[in-house]
Parts: sequence; C-alpha cells; structure tokens
Amino acid sequence: MDNNKLPNFLIVGAAKCGTSSLHNYLNQHPDIFMPTFTPEGLKVKEPRFLIKDKVQKRLPKGIWNYKDYKSLFNDVTNQKAIGESTVLYLYYYQEAIKNIKKYLGDNVKIIIMLRNPIDRAYSAYLFASRTSQENQNFKDALVNSSIRFNKDDTISPMILYKELGLYFDMVKSYMRSFSNVHVVIYDDFIKQTNIEVQRVFDFLNVNNYQINTNKIINAGGKKWDSGIMKNLLMGDNFLKNGMKILFPQNLRTFFKQELTKLFTSKAKNMSNSIKKELLQYYKKDIQSLEKLINKDLSKWQRI
Repeated sequence: MDNNKLPNFLIVGAAKCGTSSLHNYLNQHPDIFMPTFTPEGLKVKEPRFLIKDKVQKRLPKGIWNYKDYKSLFNDVTNQKAIGESTVLYLYYYQEAIKNIKKYLGDNVKIIIMLRNPIDRAYSAYLFASRTSQENQNFKDALVNSSIRFNKDDTISPMILYKELGLYFDMVKSYMRSFSNVHVVIYDDFIKQTNIEVQRVFDFLNVNNYQINTNKIINAGGKKWDSGIMKNLLMGDNFLKNGMKILFPQNLRTFFKQELTKLFTSKAKNMSNSIKKELLQYYKKDIQSLEKLINKDLSKWQRI
C-alpha cells in the first residue's frame, strides 16, 4: 500500500461544529494539502469514501471508488501533511475506522471538533430546514427524524439531530484505535480561532503560519421566510431544471446565494423546554466525554 500521496490526517467531524472553516484555514498552509477539486474540475468538499457503503444512497455527492479517491491527491508535491474532511466519519465510526486502517494505515492523525450537542442539533436542524429535507418544526423533527431515516434509505444522516451529538462512544473508539487524536472544542475555536488553528498546526507537526481566519464557512442560524421560495430554490422543479439549461453553474450559484439572502432571516432561539429535554438526553454522555477527553464541559450542562 503506497501511502505517499494519501491522507496522513483526517478531520472526522462532528457536523455543524466548524469543520468547514477549519478545513479552509488548514488549506491556506503551504505544508498542508487538502483536496478542493477532483481531477475533472468538480468541487469536492467531503469525499466520504471511507464510509461509502453507509451513505452512497443517502447523499448525492461523494467519491465512491478507491481510484477516484486516490486521484484527489494527485497534486500533492512536497506537503508534509495531507488530509481530508468528512464529518460523518465520526458518526459512522466503526465503518470509518475499519476503512482508515485498510486504506490509509494505522498512523493517521485524527482531528475531532465537538460542539455543545444541544446547539449542534439545532444548528443541524436549521441547516436541513434550508433544504428540501426538512419541513417540520424543531420539536416534531426531533421526535420523527430517526423514524423518517429508518423508513427511507435516501434521507441524509444529517437529519439525525439527536443521535449525531452522542459523542462519547465515537470519540472513545477513535482514541482507542489511533495514537494521535486531537479534539477541538467549538466554543474555544470560535473564541480564539487563531490559537486553536496554531494548536492544530502543532499537532500536524507543521510550522506556525499566519492565515486568514476572517471568513466563516457554512455559517448557520438562518430560516426561510417564504416556503414558496424555499421550494423553488431547493426542490426539484421545472424552474430549477430550466435554469440549468439557460445559465452556467457559476451564475446559478450566484442567483441562488443572493435569493437565499433575500428570503431568509435570523432564526428564533430554541425554546427552554426543548433545551431541558435535550440536556436530559445528553447529560450522561457529556459527563462521560468530559472525563474521556479531560476537558471542562460544564457549560454544556447549563441551560
């Protein structure tokens, strides 16, 4: 197995915890390589190859064979750290760990980003609500998401709002399987971004490097004000299909971004009653995680 041009580190999750921003910041370092495009010029954000059997039916985009996965790293030259980011590697940890060892070896460095699971669940819900995947209110979505997921094998795992935040078993398995695991807490990442990024550089054994951390990727907290515009822009319909024929992709993306800004606004805060329910759901897991990673997570246990 020739690993010279394959990842020696992975950002494995969790979803809605700042992983896209960290990916962008690391990609600015000259000694770090992370794929942005396939050799065919298609944008690739998350390869998902190492969990392909779990998500290929459920997610429209991904790299589904080893040859294509290897090709993502064709442009690696003399970079010291080679990585990729797929947030669902954390949730599907058993499949991911097995395939990391199979394709990349035992010495891969693992980066895990964790956020208060209550806030993470709501952020994931708001993200899903901006697409055609979610049309229920948050309370109903929490009750029904796992039922919907189990009934329909085309629904994204991202709607498992509660389950994706049960971090303890996931993190424990990575820490037992790999000798180099670095955990970043989202609160710290937001409060002192440059310090946390420099700590990741140290973990990857690359020199400190000044990067631009002003841009936040995939910022959330928005909701649609118009169901009609949501369906037109996010659903599969005649207007969207007609736009594909009439306009190039970059222009379609621009229109979509501008109209999304126009017809979305800041979402309301989560209700205290739902927060209390979620805290009861997560409390034991948070306490176990706190001991495992030796970090103070008391803020996560307060409403």
